[in-house]
Amino acid sequence: MNQARVLLQDAIRFQQALMTSSFQEELIDGASPVLWYGRPTEGQFLTVGTNPSRGEFFERDGAVRRGASQKFYWRDQSLEAYLQDDNALEATLDYAAAYFEAGRATTSWFGKQGGAKLEALLEGMGRSFYDGSALHVDFFKYATSRQMGQLRTGRQWMEHPTSLDLLERTIRYVTPSRLIVLGRDNCAAFDGFTQCEQIEAYPGARFELGYHATLHVPMVGLHFKPSEVFVGLGNGRDAFGLHHGSYAKREHLIRIGAAIEASARRYFG
Repeated sequence: MNQARVLLQDAIRFQQALMTSSFQEELIDGASPVLWYGRPTEGQFLTVGTNPSRGEFFERDGAVRRGASQKFYWRDQSLEAYLQDDNALEATLDYAAAYFEAGRATTSWFGKQGGAKLEALLEGMGRSFYDGSALHVDFFKYATSRQMGQLRTGRQWMEHPTSLDLLERTIRYVTPSRLIVLGRDNCAAFDGFTQCEQIEAYPGARFELGYHATLHVPMVGLHFKPSEVFVGLGNGRDAFGLHHGSYAKREHLIRIGAAIEASARRYFG
């Protein structure tokens, strides 16, 4: 817990710096940094996305999530006071750890237990967010009002040296047995991928394999996003005539996950 607390405090300090930068207007002021989604335990698969969505902190009508619908800690104090508030820091970590256990997960992105989305792909790999064998983190720990892909300087701030350091320290803290990086742009920010493959039955689903350059953790990099429309592949058909939108169905995602897992086991040994 002490290491997690230090990591959280350093994430808050970077948030302080961001709130005085040109990126400040894109950030959600009261949103806490999100270190992870779920409870870190040894040997998990760690999926790596982009950044927390606005919906993790706000209802559809724009109200701040409170009570039973609250997913993460909401800050009603200054960042400086937050840094020194033991109860607030503990609550931040508790909310993040209980994300799946307490039924708070955004199922439209992660998928329901036994459902589709990213959860189905993990099921094909023999893992699940809901039994704790998989954990999710984001490349950038801060929620933005608009999607990162819409922001001209979004990638610049994601790959800021402090942001990259926080991500590497998070991975080191979690000590996963494998990283699964979501999306081609995010894959490009990781050094260590050495082999690119595609799934024979789903030629639109390309992925990379390698080892993290400094932590030496096995990595799978997906050139598609299982939780997004058309799995990030575009509104078209593959070489077999299967519409890319069909890839997002549970049965196909399970097969895609199983095929990736088979390739990964051959590669990593």
